[in-house]
Amino acid sequence: MKEFSRNHLTIVFYQKENDKKFSFYIKNEIELTRELLAMVKTKRVKEDKIKYAVDGIFYAIEKNLFITKNIVEMENLNPIIKLAELVQKQFGKNIETRVIGKTGADHMPTVSVEIKLPNGVTFEAYGTNKRIAKQKAAEIALNEYF
Repeated sequence: MKEFSRNHLTIVFYQKENDKKFSFYIKNEIELTRELLAMVKTKRVKEDKIKYAVDGIFYAIEKNLFITKNIVEMENLNPIIKLAELVQKQFGKNIETRVIGKTGADHMPTVSVEIKLPNGVTFEAYGTNKRIAKQKAAEIALNEYF
């Protein structure tokens, strides 16, 4: 087990028996760990890549690339989370998101995303990656619908 701490947060890397890679979690922060794992592509790393993973995790936390209710209040939430919560309260259902297109070179793509509310209303936006496009579509939905 390896622990790394910064700004009152501790990231723990642990290795399962007979596994060459390490998994990780944020100590005493279950919700933050869930959001982090949902955001990252790689959920397990080799020992020689742990330092890069630690730096990336702390960078994401420090830059608020994902935000939990424990850290900020509703008005400062990521627009996707805010929209999802409002839709859940109003409709009792979840938003649907899907990538509707991707153009451009791999190193500089333009991704189009659609967010669909349970009542069938859709909002589209584009960005340089899926996350940015989804955030823009959520902001449009918040401004136009709520």
